[in-house]
Amino acid sequence: MLFQLLALTSLSALASAQTFSATFTEYGAGDTFGSQNCNTATAACGFYTYPGYNAAASENLFGVGPGAGAGPSCGTCWQLSPQTDSSGNQLDGANSIVVMVNNLCPADGNPIFSQSGLPGTTNQFGGQVNFDLCIDDGASGALFGSSGVGLAVGSATQVDCSQWSGSGPLYY
Repeated sequence: MLFQLLALTSLSALASAQTFSATFTEYGAGDTFGSQNCNTATAACGFYTYPGYNAAASENLFGVGPGAGAGPSCGTCWQLSPQTDSSGNQLDGANSIVVMVNNLCPADGNPIFSQSGLPGTTNQFGGQVNFDLCIDDGASGALFGSSGVGLAVGSATQVDCSQWSGSGPLYY
């Protein structure tokens, strides 16, 4: 039932697929914030991915706040294309990847994730939305590549999940 709901949500979202200016950050085991493994049965959408890259979306894109469960962006897929670092310098060694949204980046207390509405406001780096890439499933390593950065600025375009490298979400 949940998978059918996610599939319908993804299909309806594709009808209005958009591209947003975006920032990209990373979280998971070993990050500087003491986060736990981000590819486990604790994600806000009620699933994690294996294999396949996943990301948490800023609250304005996710569609609901903390504790409200799965938002309308759960299960949607996005092509993330980093272009510059946080200072505006062109990135070398970074790569475009496709991720599936499976978690929330709450706005409260975090200015990078606190954009309001869509198209709405932007964060301090010009991003309308933020994707926090999972370290533990390899998403952050694939996107940031050899660029040497942990925060990038670029674009995010919603795509059909047939472009995603995963084989399907694992529900808990």
